[in-house]
Amino acid sequence: MHQDRFYIPYTPTVHEIWIDGKEAHHILHVKRAKPGSKITLFDGKGIEYLANITEILDNKLKVFIEQTRKVDRESSVDITIAFSIPKGKHSVFLIQKCAELGIKTLIPLHCERSIVDIWHKSAEKIEKWNKVVIEASKQCKRNYLTKIEDVMSFDGLMKTVCDYDLLLIACTNTHTKTLKSVLTEHPSARKIICLIGPEGGFTSSEIEMAEKSGCIPISAGHSILRIETAVVAISAMLLYVYSD
Repeated sequence: MHQDRFYIPYTPTVHEIWIDGKEAHHILHVKRAKPGSKITLFDGKGIEYLANITEILDNKLKVFIEQTRKVDRESSVDITIAFSIPKGKHSVFLIQKCAELGIKTLIPLHCERSIVDIWHKSAEKIEKWNKVVIEASKQCKRNYLTKIEDVMSFDGLMKTVCDYDLLLIACTNTHTKTLKSVLTEHPSARKIICLIGPEGGFTSSEIEMAEKSGCIPISAGHSILRIETAVVAISAMLLYVYSD
């Protein structure tokens, strides 16, 4: 039987806990739960808690945790997407879909041609995006949360990519390989990063810097894709190829 899922930002150490704030409001005023209602909680670290509401007091509620279980619905491949931030609400769509797909890490990337500059309000944006991740994880039954890193400059990111065993940069240069051919050549990759640039694409100097750092230029198809489309399409392709 389906139970509504709610996020708690900690790991309970006792069987009875109080829930307040936004999640309590959702449970009480959106889902109209009552004492005796059963709900599922998750902590973003892989643990689910089957709980029973025992008490409601003003805008908070007490639950009794009946069962604790580790449920891992994650892909076996660790994918990081570094993306130039799209305009308007498109970034929310991008974050939501990556969380639903199971992307492990997202890195907002500031490139030479980036249009959206959030350096001065990155903390505010990332807080908003983390809320999107939580809501998406509640809906799609993920028990882990996609991690959103602080905004990075392109050259700053290049100093960190040595930790990956497959590095990709999406671009439209004539010497790019198809994503399909590159993945065929790297069947055992398990920790992957893909860079996706702004509307005007990466500059030649950025592509050169990325190639020197080990990135393989790839294309995802014949069309020029929007940022958020490219992120979702490439993420889905990587998960399809590498997930068990």
